Amino acid sequence: MIHFVPPQRYDSMKATGKLPSPEGVAFSIIKLLQRDDFRVSDLVQLVQSDPAIAGRLLKFANAAAFGRTRPIVSLQRAIVALGAFRVRELVISLSVMHTHSSGQCSAFDYGAFWGHSLATAIACQELAQFAQISSEELFTIGLLARVGELAMASLYPEEYAVILLKAKEGGASLATLERDCLEMDHQQLGATMLAEWGLPDLLIQAAYHHEQPDLAGFRDGSRVQTLTHSLHFARALAEVCMAEEDARWSLLPGLLTRAARLGISGDALNDMADRTVRRWREWGAMLQVRTHEMPPFAEILAASPPSRRVSPATQEPDGGLSAPRLHVQLVGIPVAELPTLMQQIESLGHQPVLVDSHIDDLKQVLREPAQIVIADMAMPGLKPALFCRILRQTPAGKESYALLLASPGSEAHVLEAIDAGADDVLVKPVGIHTLRVRLNTATRMLLLREEIQRERRGIMRSTDEFAVTHRRLLRDALTDALTQLPNRRHGLDYLASEWTFAHSNGLPMACLLLDIDHFKRINDGYGHAAGDAVLRQLADLLKRASRVEDLVFRYGGEEFAAVLPNASVRAAAQIAERIRSLVEKYAFIWEQQAIPVTLSVGVANLSSGFKDSQALIEAADAALYEAKRSGRNRVVVAA
Repeated sequence: MIHFVPPQRYDSMKATGKLPSPEGVAFSIIKLLQRDDFRVSDLVQLVQSDPAIAGRLLKFANAAAFGRTRPIVSLQRAIVALGAFRVRELVISLSVMHTHSSGQCSAFDYGAFWGHSLATAIACQELAQFAQISSEELFTIGLLARVGELAMASLYPEEYAVILLKAKEGGASLATLERDCLEMDHQQLGATMLAEWGLPDLLIQAAYHHEQPDLAGFRDGSRVQTLTHSLHFARALAEVCMAEEDARWSLLPGLLTRAARLGISGDALNDMADRTVRRWREWGAMLQVRTHEMPPFAEILAASPPSRRVSPATQEPDGGLSAPRLHVQLVGIPVAELPTLMQQIESLGHQPVLVDSHIDDLKQVLREPAQIVIADMAMPGLKPALFCRILRQTPAGKESYALLLASPGSEAHVLEAIDAGADDVLVKPVGIHTLRVRLNTATRMLLLREEIQRERRGIMRSTDEFAVTHRRLLRDALTDALTQLPNRRHGLDYLASEWTFAHSNGLPMACLLLDIDHFKRINDGYGHAAGDAVLRQLADLLKRASRVEDLVFRYGGEEFAAVLPNASVRAAAQIAERIRSLVEKYAFIWEQQAIPVTLSVGVANLSSGFKDSQALIEAADAALYEAKRSGRNRVVVAA
């Protein structure tokens, strides 16, 4: 249940003029689509008046998700392809982003807010197949899911700055602090704004509950539950995109758990994340929104946690090494100091590897470093800070333990080297005991990283297994065991969502109810096993006879149903008659016996007189009853 802001208070908020709202072309489009007699040509004319919006809508219409081989170059065709109401939602979201890119709240990071929101929107699009909703609507709700926070910062900049600072300190959630201070939270305010802008209830429900989807109480497997969890996952992926490198690692477990809930396995997650980042940066450049570069997601998952820097003052036990023999690269060490250092490393159980300080050799080290690298801060040709930064840019370099040697008097550069990525710095001359302590520390750090890597791989395997199991359980929950068609629960949920979309956008749709004539005679004459075989064969026939966009499901017993999106009453009647004729001519076989089967079909199409999808299927049921009453093996269209 959504708790909206009381109307009187919301009206007073709007009266201040501070509440984020669509302006210009977006506002005109909202007004146009509130009329029952609006024309697409009027909508095209409005969109054409803003070249930036027109260009973005063309980009949306040509997105790969539409599966078209030829690009759309006509704005009218783009608007028809998207649908008038999707155009409205897209224009609203882009308008709010453009007109509220900055503000007065000192603690509210407007750039980070829109960067995160854009990443959420694009991640939502990537999840369209899981949420069973158009990618454009998902983009819109992803972009506007946190609009309540923006509204809070706009209405109460000073109070909200205090709330945000308290939220960062921890102890209470942002919503709790908002309610304590302002007697409402951003979820309420955001849902109220989205409702006023005319977004579908399904999207508003998802936005309102997406921060804590398990508390929403949605039915398992329902479309709204899947959409809410998809938005929850998209927000988590956006947080990974926006986080600094050292902070990403701690966000991954939660992201993997959310992915598994949606049935997204490791490889699919890698591909999805990489596509999201690529498109996020493309759209960020076009919309002038802050984004970040990111390495491939598989590399992020495989990385070790951020290493803690080892202080030169740290005391370690002075014991022998129990770790395996490691290679230690020596870079830029003065010739006079090399024999002693190499002898010390060998006596401690490791293999010293001398690297020439020539620039080509240094490049090779930076590309393929050993597990431990000891470099002299006075190495010729490359400053130590730059050496460390370049070393840490490669996956292998991030895993190496970098130990720098400093000459007496160069202590001022130690912090610079540590900040650039060195794990430790030792001031020469280096004694055997000091070197032993540092190499012991390096070895333990490397072993710890390897152990964490093994645990991470185990978590990934467990996540993949959970995702596969979740997909199977979800499929089983929504599939009829006998026919392998969608079951009644899945079919009616799909019917409801398609009815809402068709009704909101003025599109045609129809519903068929199909019943096997005299099915009891088949069970009585051939046995129940024969009856089950007929149901399975009929299910296969119905799948082959239906259109790609149709959903055929088992309604119950010997009854089946079909949802026909974008089908006029004439088209639906033709489809029903084709199915009836195919069934009448089809050879149903059971143990080498032919079983004659016929169907009665009731057809109902979307009408302004229907208040909901239940009324539509009741009309189809009444038409089916008339087909049975008037002789069976026929199609009857509801009046």
